[in-house]
Amino acid sequence: MTTRRCIAPALRVGFLAAETDVISRALSVKYDAGSGALEQMLLAEYCTEHFNQHVETLQGVLRTKCETIMDALAAEFGTTAEYKTPKGGIFIWVTLPDTIDTTELAQVAIAQGVALNPGADWSADPNSGRHSMRLCFGHPTLDEIRKGIAKLADICHEMSGLPERSGNVQRTDA
Repeated sequence: MTTRRCIAPALRVGFLAAETDVISRALSVKYDAGSGALEQMLLAEYCTEHFNQHVETLQGVLRTKCETIMDALAAEFGTTAEYKTPKGGIFIWVTLPDTIDTTELAQVAIAQGVALNPGADWSADPNSGRHSMRLCFGHPTLDEIRKGIAKLADICHEMSGLPERSGNVQRTDA
């Protein structure tokens, strides 16, 4: 059984407790530049006394952010977006109707300050992911999540006419 713990989203510092021969083999296939010694020392000092409480707090924060993004998706996209509650992590996978290409959506959205990961970039078969997107909720505040999803729904509607309703209000093409 593997247990993964996280200090903060995207902080990639880990450890390996093993015999010297195992560590030397692992180091020979290590492909990144490593993390800085200062970060490792600070993290070791912090984790000695605070790790379990920090993880518990972080899980609560991320749970709230995940609920917020799901609520915002429901309010702004309604049944136009399909998604499931993630079992962990800081991303939610969202599938839109076949008429929406998320690569095009991402280009327009980023120009308006909303970032998303097009599904084609995260799928084994890029064609099957063309209508999906990966949204991160780890870093933004709750307000940024709500506003970002509302803005994304507006952009999506401008491009495709979908979603037809947002915030339980029928959209009009003015």
